[in-house]
Amino acid sequence: MSEGEQMVRANGDERFRSVAQLDMLHSLAAKLNALGNVAEIGEAITAELRTIIDYHNCRVYLLEPDGVTLMPVAFRGDLFHEYEEETLEQLITKVGDGMTGHVAATGESVLTPNAQEVEFAVQIEGTDDIVESMLLVPMKLGDQVTGVIVLSSLGYGKFDEEDQRLLEVLASHAAVAFENATLLQAERRAAETSAALLRLSQALTRMHSVGDILQEALETIPSLAPCAVAGVYVLDPSTGTFRLGRLHEVVEGSARPRAEIADVPGEISDAFLRTDTEPFVLQADLVRSLPRELYLAVHPAEVLVAPIRWDPDGSGVFVMVAPDDSRAYGPEEIRMARGLADITSLALGNARRLTELERFHELVESLDAVFWEADATTLAFTFLGGRAEELLGPSATGWPLEGRPWGSHIDPRDRGEAMGAMREAAASGSDHSLEYRMFTPEGEYLWIRDLVHVVAGAQGVRQLRGLMVDVTERKRAEQALRESERQYSEAFRREREAAQRLRALDEMKNTFLEAVSHDLRTPLTSILGSALTLERTRMELPRDDAVDLVHRIAANARKLERLLSDLLDLDRLQRGIISPQRRPTQLETLVRRGVEETENPSGHAIEVQVEPAVVSIDAAKVERILENLVSNAIRHTPAETRIWVRARAQDGGMLLVVEDEGPGVPADLHQAIFEPFRQAPGSESMHSPGVGVGLSLVLRFAQLHGGRAWVEDRPGGGAVFTVFLPAG
Repeated sequence: MSEGEQMVRANGDERFRSVAQLDMLHSLAAKLNALGNVAEIGEAITAELRTIIDYHNCRVYLLEPDGVTLMPVAFRGDLFHEYEEETLEQLITKVGDGMTGHVAATGESVLTPNAQEVEFAVQIEGTDDIVESMLLVPMKLGDQVTGVIVLSSLGYGKFDEEDQRLLEVLASHAAVAFENATLLQAERRAAETSAALLRLSQALTRMHSVGDILQEALETIPSLAPCAVAGVYVLDPSTGTFRLGRLHEVVEGSARPRAEIADVPGEISDAFLRTDTEPFVLQADLVRSLPRELYLAVHPAEVLVAPIRWDPDGSGVFVMVAPDDSRAYGPEEIRMARGLADITSLALGNARRLTELERFHELVESLDAVFWEADATTLAFTFLGGRAEELLGPSATGWPLEGRPWGSHIDPRDRGEAMGAMREAAASGSDHSLEYRMFTPEGEYLWIRDLVHVVAGAQGVRQLRGLMVDVTERKRAEQALRESERQYSEAFRREREAAQRLRALDEMKNTFLEAVSHDLRTPLTSILGSALTLERTRMELPRDDAVDLVHRIAANARKLERLLSDLLDLDRLQRGIISPQRRPTQLETLVRRGVEETENPSGHAIEVQVEPAVVSIDAAKVERILENLVSNAIRHTPAETRIWVRARAQDGGMLLVVEDEGPGVPADLHQAIFEPFRQAPGSESMHSPGVGVGLSLVLRFAQLHGGRAWVEDRPGGGAVFTVFLPAG
């Protein structure tokens, strides 16, 4: 046969092979789409692909949800002696590792006649160094890589580009089939999980014992998630310890003896219990770091923890131990655990509430009261017990069936207010206490105290509960007491007022004596001493000494006269027998004269700033105001400090300001220093009479003009006393 004839025959054979391969490929694609299980699809690919492409080893990898792990789902080959030591852990790879990981990372196919020539190839540990052709094709949905199909064959160049094109077409069909099967399996598992949780919920609703509920939930766990051992711990709130309540061995021989398993102390549970509401996973390495006496399983592995809580203060956790290290708990198992915990928590809460309610009803029946329940929206009674028939009448027990609302039994005089209070309690969700009148079937009116408790749930207020207590005798006693108090209250009031006036007078007397005793004694002592000196010397003193003594007598006499004047003016002002004598007055003349006539024994520098103006004021009273303010500044500031006096017309009246550089006035005394016989602590001089009276007169004289007086802190230190006198 000629070379040309051989080429024609070869081309014909190639076309025949291509057509056969395409037919087989279409048949395989249809078969894959009909399958609904990932494992079955993988097996079909490895089996049927053998009829299209000759290989000795085929692997199908799927990318796990973590986006990193490539998990083998199918494996087929003839020459197993080269791979007889391979394990699942060795076949598992990651994106970016080796040739399979490279294809997953790049999304590009790899065709090589010899894998040893590929720089990113990784040889499986323990296998021989052999020449091996390889073809690796990514499975993709759009641009997203979902897995890799790997073919290998012993020898050099066993695959060609036609094989690559066929495998790429098959890979696209396989990606869709795997995705559909994954979704279908997820839906199937979700349906099975939902059915199991529904059966659990139905079973738990019939149980009223905490132990029975926990045991039923434990026995349901294996149908929801793979585990070797399952247990439930209950928190002891007094110690913070989690005590093992139930233990369920799923795989025979996997659980440690119950007696050897210790409770989990608070210091360990606090470190590992990441949340008390959401399920979480403890990795196997972390579990192995715990003390061995805490292990549930003989061989510790990854643990899924699902917290549970129930009213009012119950708390615990479900613990599921994975069957082995190769099994990890993912999002699907965590969602299942959340559903299991929610259903169990609800059942435990309902059981606890039902038990408490039964005990409460038993207690109510023994009380001398009426216990009731009503709908929070309509207020219709749903239950009446206790003394209902005795207080409300024989028909009261039928009120719940009639739909009779709470409030219909209340006297019309109190009904509106009581209904409003009840509506407010239901709206706010807060408990309430009511008192109202009602009539018995015999026509006797009673006083009832109704203690209302609002029962709230996750969806808001669900129910109202109350306790009606007959307080008629107490009300009658209170009414009799009020009548007695009305008869004697006026006499008691007059007696209290008289006692208060006597106490006020006594306090005023003590304050007065304390305030003026020193100020009277000091000038009198000076006058008496000077006079006795003159008397003993029969006036035979040097003229200058005699004149000095006379000046001292005159000065101290003026101090006494000023003190007595202040006291008399204060008394007249308090009795309201002084009125201002307003006259047009030159403000500048008045202020400068007042400052000049004020005694300044320490020689303070006083600066006066007055805007010329004519104001209508009682000049004598204003001069007393100015004198007392300046004297107060001199008395309470060091000699080397300055004093400023400013005055101007304002709003038809006048404004007077006296500032100093002294220690200032404490904030808590800003008002108290204007009270009679009060003075700021730390006075620089205690020798001037009138201390404790002058500022009180300043305020009273200002109020006499319809004005006011106040003190403020001066920026930089000191005090600012201000008096405003409005127009008359």
